[in-house]
Parts: sequence; structure tokens; C-alpha cells
Amino acid sequence: MDLIFKELEIFWFFLPKIIISTICGFIVGYDREVRNKVAGIRTNVIIAVGCTILTTVSFWLFESNPHIDPTRIIGQIITGIGFLGAGVIMKTDDKIVGVTTAAFIWTVSAIGIMIGCGTYIIPVIITVGLLVISKLFESMERRVKAKRLEKN
Repeated sequence: MDLIFKELEIFWFFLPKIIISTICGFIVGYDREVRNKVAGIRTNVIIAVGCTILTTVSFWLFESNPHIDPTRIIGQIITGIGFLGAGVIMKTDDKIVGVTTAAFIWTVSAIGIMIGCGTYIIPVIITVGLLVISKLFESMERRVKAKRLEKN
């Protein structure tokens, strides 16, 4: 019976973090999905939730064993996400595509890590800010490219 109560305690500890990381991943993923990009809703949600779970477990284990370095898992997450991001970067003809998608993957993982560390409001603000900044820069890039084409 004690084991059931302990598991329920853990469940309620994880649940808000998983919900918030799901929402943040969904927001970014939806935006990417609407733009018909490679990493859409499922990918971004899974990245955010996975990073949140791993980071939460790391700090949770640290509470009961102070000899554990909780930041080691974060370092491994960054390495794994870098590998994942590299997988979406491709060269086609004379263009390299997927760099922005890789950057989004990397940033979504950072948002998941922040949520796993116990912050909630800042990652949501960063998620919304990420999309706003992305839209602004996309608009600027279009104007610059249009002016470049006019000159040629």
C-alpha cells in the first residue's frame, strides 16, 4: 500500500510538468506543422516531454542521493538533441535546409529542461516569444531576399 501512495505522489509531482511541457511542445509543433515543416506537433511534444521527464528524474534522484550530479543528464540531453537536430539538416542542390528546424528542436529541448527544473512561467513566455521572434525574422528574411532578387 505504501508503494501505491509513493507512486501516486510521484505521479502528482510529474503531472503538472508534463502538462506544461506538452502545451509548450504543442504550441511550437503546431506552428511548424502549419508551415509544413519536418518536425511538427508530435516531434516537438515528444522532445519537450522527454526532456522534462529526464530532467525531473535527475533532480528527483538528487534529492535522495546528494552524490548524484543532476546536471549530467542535462548534458547528455543536449548531446542527444544535437544528434537529433543534425539528422534534419540536409543539402539539396546548392542549398542547406533544416537548420531552422534543428534550432527549433534544440530550443524546445531547452524549454523542456527548464520545466523539468521546476520553472513554469518562463518556459511558456519563451515558447510564445520564440514564435513571435520567428515570425518577425521570417518576414524580414523575405524582404531581404526580395530586395536581393530585385538587384539581380
